[in-house]
Amino acid sequence: MPPLPPPGGRRRLLLLVAGGVLAAASLTVALVALLKGGDEKGPSDTARPTGTSTASSEPSSAPADSTAARARAHTLALRVVLAPEDWAPDHKRSDPYQQDPASEYEVSQDCKGFVQANRSGTLAAVSRSVTYPEANLTLTGTSDVRVFADVRTAEVYMADAQETTRRCPVQQSGKSRWSGVRQAGEPAVTGFDEVMAEEGTQSADADGKTTDYPYVVYTGRSGDTVLSVFALESRARAKLLPPRATAALQKLQQRLVTARGGATPQAGPPDTA
Repeated sequence: MPPLPPPGGRRRLLLLVAGGVLAAASLTVALVALLKGGDEKGPSDTARPTGTSTASSEPSSAPADSTAARARAHTLALRVVLAPEDWAPDHKRSDPYQQDPASEYEVSQDCKGFVQANRSGTLAAVSRSVTYPEANLTLTGTSDVRVFADVRTAEVYMADAQETTRRCPVQQSGKSRWSGVRQAGEPAVTGFDEVMAEEGTQSADADGKTTDYPYVVYTGRSGDTVLSVFALESRARAKLLPPRATAALQKLQQRLVTARGGATPQAGPPDTA
């Protein structure tokens, strides 16, 4: 699954739970989030489902794509992406914690997922993963921030993510498998130009072992910036997913507003780890 967008779109993270423990590898999404993946390879590495499809439309040209623009976008992404304390006081860094730049998760026409270099027009992409002691999982959440050169490229990213969710209810990367992938009810968040949601279950880990980890991926676009949250839990804690992911996505939006206004967010200072 792509954790980051496991979910309805391209920001999924690749999650793998091995031996009952989530093993993180590289994030895409949705932002996002990734657990060590399988053997399927695309233009670059491997990862988990919920991303854009290989049949995606071409992004627009990016006149705003320059060294200076990339530097500004990177600074913005680092100020917006969530730190552990932004999720809850008991949360801590997952290992790996930060992907900078975060890759993009792609899903082929036969629903096989892989990680590839970010699309043209991507100025910055940063993701961070967290967990908390009671969950007994290596990774329970990932936040992903992607800044594009223009609004059109961000819109295409969102459209690609939605298309993949509709097209591939079952996604696989190596031996990892994501089942019941579908669009979910949109979270009650404000401040976005568009919002989408994905849900599903990680049904097999990187070793092919049967698992049962529900996940959600919530993604919102604000102008040329796409924010995504991936959250995964045990079946017994599945009810925690929607409120937790909704709160995290809204916090990302609030931090984006603050960062664009030039003020420093109160929590989660830039971290180059």
